Amino acid sequence: MSDPRSASRGILMLISHFTPVVGGMETLALQLGRGLVQRGYPITVVTQRPPGTAVCEDISGIQVHRVLSGRGRGIVYALTYLASLLRALVRLHRQYRVLHANHLYLEALGAALVGSVAKVPALAVNACGGVFGDFARLRKTRMILALPLLRRLDCVVALSREIRDELTAHGFAPGQIVQIPMGVDVERFVPAVEPGAARDQAGLGPETVLCLGRLDPQKGLEDALVAWAHVTVQKPAAQLVLVGDGPSRYALEAQARALGLEGRVRFLGLRRDPEILLQGSQVFLFPSRSEGMPNALLEAMATGLPCVASRIGGNSDLVEHGVSGMLIPPGDVRALAEAVITLLDDPSLRNRLGTLARRVAVEQYSMDRIVRQYAELYADLTGAHG
Repeated sequence: MSDPRSASRGILMLISHFTPVVGGMETLALQLGRGLVQRGYPITVVTQRPPGTAVCEDISGIQVHRVLSGRGRGIVYALTYLASLLRALVRLHRQYRVLHANHLYLEALGAALVGSVAKVPALAVNACGGVFGDFARLRKTRMILALPLLRRLDCVVALSREIRDELTAHGFAPGQIVQIPMGVDVERFVPAVEPGAARDQAGLGPETVLCLGRLDPQKGLEDALVAWAHVTVQKPAAQLVLVGDGPSRYALEAQARALGLEGRVRFLGLRRDPEILLQGSQVFLFPSRSEGMPNALLEAMATGLPCVASRIGGNSDLVEHGVSGMLIPPGDVRALAEAVITLLDDPSLRNRLGTLARRVAVEQYSMDRIVRQYAELYADLTGAHG
């Protein structure tokens, strides 16, 4: 691969939300951008502008341009945002070697249109599969009518095998699809050296099960609460800790009260220290109903936590049942509860699964490895365009 510093143009990334907004794709974009900057790639991110953020700023060497204020909803806002993306792309595309859209949605439409007209390689990351995935979103908003335009992308990155299959089913050519998983910072997310001290630092108890992620229906946390009502019958001292925020928070808090789980379920809201909370926990619970490749699950694995996850999408790519974690049929609350109880009762099993989970994260999903794969993909795309 040629040295990117010898090229006059860099990578233009498009993403609906970027730091300080927290989420799986936002984390991937930030870490990937940082890694590419370290390799000499000029990186610019075009994104929406949350209240209180600057129009333009430098974040870890990444040039961030924010194009639209607020967090609107509906077709009018979507079209307004798409128009602002197109204006930014038309203004900036000549400075960049590759257009890189995160999510197979509005950003991908803009990249496909400008890339095909301007002869600039354009790729999109299909970030999520299943009933809450990118194609489901395209159908819900009737943007699926733009599928022929999306098929003009030079490449679509699939985070998981499920997403690769969905892309093929929607008419993308096999040679157009590249599978690159999520990555994790294996130097930040590490096992606790002293588990007791880690629990004290995190303010957690000796039987803590952690859920980390956005609080919305996609994450299956209603199932986690029902399962927890079963867990507490046998493990009355155990605590379920939910970290994150989202539209389902008040409904989940009401459900916990209705199930009589006061004092046994804690809602911590958004936190900037997930590595501390992971190190202080004994089990990680991830009952999601639809995923691409979940960043939170990778972070738990890198921390060496035994994980109980639903058998869906990218979860099944990451976890081998009984070897590096436990996989449960989605929605099976009794199986979820039984898996958690088994792990809380068996420290040696927790240690074995957690050790192998850490090994998988380091050997297959380190962020350095993922950055190399994207750098190679960019080189292939620019070479194909001459």
